[in-house]
Amino acid sequence: MLITRPSHCKRILKSLVGHFDQGHIGPVKPTTVYDAGSVQEAFRFMQQGLHIGKLVISLRGPDGSLKINTELVTSIRKLKLDESASYLLAGGLGGLGRSVARYLVEHGARHIVFLSRSAGSGPDDQEFVVELESLGCKVQLVQGSVNNRDDVVRAVSASQNLKGILQASMVLRDENFAQMKIEDWRTTIQPKVEGTWNLHHATLEAKIDLDFFICFSSMSGTTGLAGQSNYACANTFLDAFAQYRQSLGLPATSIDLGAVRDAGYVARDEALLKRMKVTGSKGVTELEVLEAVSMSILSKPVIKPEPAKNTEEAEFVDQSNLVLGLLSEIPLSSAESRALWKNDRRMAVYHNSSTDASDGSGSGGDVLKAFLSNAKKDASVLKANESVQLLAVEIGRKLFSFLLKSEDELDTSVSLSSLGLDSLVGVEMRSWWRQTFGFDITVLEMLGMGTLEGLGKHASQGMLKLIDSESG
Repeated sequence: MLITRPSHCKRILKSLVGHFDQGHIGPVKPTTVYDAGSVQEAFRFMQQGLHIGKLVISLRGPDGSLKINTELVTSIRKLKLDESASYLLAGGLGGLGRSVARYLVEHGARHIVFLSRSAGSGPDDQEFVVELESLGCKVQLVQGSVNNRDDVVRAVSASQNLKGILQASMVLRDENFAQMKIEDWRTTIQPKVEGTWNLHHATLEAKIDLDFFICFSSMSGTTGLAGQSNYACANTFLDAFAQYRQSLGLPATSIDLGAVRDAGYVARDEALLKRMKVTGSKGVTELEVLEAVSMSILSKPVIKPEPAKNTEEAEFVDQSNLVLGLLSEIPLSSAESRALWKNDRRMAVYHNSSTDASDGSGSGGDVLKAFLSNAKKDASVLKANESVQLLAVEIGRKLFSFLLKSEDELDTSVSLSSLGLDSLVGVEMRSWWRQTFGFDITVLEMLGMGTLEGLGKHASQGMLKLIDSESG
């Protein structure tokens, strides 16, 4: 219009300015003002769709001061490895080891040495080497055993300016302790015990100043696991070894891993994954492992502790050990929980952190978890109308928690739009839905269900299909 009818635009603008000068045009009212530090609350309020007028974010006060918290916050340190250094991975050519190697390269590593008995002979080894080289990293494969001192010395010598070691050697020989042969015991013990000592002594003799020495241990060394007495013993050694190195003023961390469900040995074992699901074990994700590696590398320099004058009263704090995987999908207080460590007194904090799901006073989250646990045992409960209503209420509770609304207003028959569900909240609800019910739903599908009762029915039908496919 400005191009084709400029005179008309001029008259409209003059008229607007005139009305503004006369006070007929002003800002939209009412205006709800939020400080800059309360942006999240402002968006939450806007998502409800109940406001009238405008929501305004005020950056400065009348005196010109910023309305935000300007206190200094410790910035998160980002992992940046030395491009001129080498990093040695012992037994790092498995699924999880490859993920760690990629992670190191993505954060600056430009020379990685792998020590493995099968180095270079695996079906995908060469492709993996090419992948790392395409990222600008030089890769050396040293074929040898971490149990053999000469092989370890050879790998250390091949690592110019060695700055970090990751000990990921693992051999499993599961068997009941009473029936276990000495060969099975030694086969599992040696890579983690003798191999770790070899790496330790080889670097000391070469006078190598390491930035980090990370041992991949297991929760079995902390909580135990049936049929894995040899493996548990080996991992308990790694935890003690990390403490020993730190007592010498040398860097060391032991990462006790639960079952890593999306990478490595466990991810390839369908039977083991099913057993994890039955016991309620949440497992560990690949991302969590990589974050633990980053945390271990970035940890503060080791300070050699002063010996305690009275060892009986001295407080013990283990700063050399990280544990990942102490989570259960089923509340520990539930009779359905089969977590191996639920009765371990050291894990009491996990009981205290959740409400007892066995009584009616439990939180909505525990009620839903208990229901889902029962549904996995007996899928027929999902067909009951009462189950659909329970699911509708629990979905509504989660929706209201996102909307910061009181559950007193919850009505499963009211339309979702009236309750405040929109595309923004739908994204958050979708993420929770996938994690809770085990199958996906799009935001459009969610909005199209109409009411919470519709969502409850969809959840029930979806879980029935999921359980049928898994049992088939």
